[in-house]
Amino acid sequence: DNTIPKDSKLANLMQKIVTHDGSYDDLIDGGHCYSINLPYTILFNGKEKTISKLSDYADIYASDLIEIQYPVVVTMHDYIEKSINNKTQLEILAALCSNDDDDIECIDFNYPFKLSTFNTSTNVFKTIDAIHDAQLFEFIGGLTNEMSIAIKYPITMELHDGQKSEAVHNTQLISTILEYAVSCDENDNNVLN
Repeated sequence: DNTIPKDSKLANLMQKIVTHDGSYDDLIDGGHCYSINLPYTILFNGKEKTISKLSDYADIYASDLIEIQYPVVVTMHDYIEKSINNKTQLEILAALCSNDDDDIECIDFNYPFKLSTFNTSTNVFKTIDAIHDAQLFEFIGGLTNEMSIAIKYPITMELHDGQKSEAVHNTQLISTILEYAVSCDENDNNVLN
């Protein structure tokens, strides 16, 4: 049976994979449950520096003096964007990040892939194309008790070591996710260098 009901193990695992990972800029913004939208400007050891791509974080160390130039916009774990106007607002946001971060950062779905949906209250079938993480996160979060989904297999995942893994049914997808999720090296609360 390849149906995936709301609140099923597989639906929860899939949502953890597509949760926005905000840990890559923790050294600057202090919180793993959001990230600052690019581009933005910081004072970096007294000099202005624009962060416009992920590689711009490579030369930033915990010992550097960093001041964010506000306002900035952040993307939360659920892809909602918030405007942050000062350091106090950002510190409050960082304090709200749960210590129990359960996103799965080392597995990515290869898009696009197709999902079929069935609503038991209306008896309506639909097919949707999953095309990116934010869309899939919202879709899974919007499932009701009357809805279930089914993946049109095969589905391919990319692991952070560059390997690809293909699944052809729900049981295989669950076991692959669980196998690789426990070996993840989560970035949360770690410095970049």
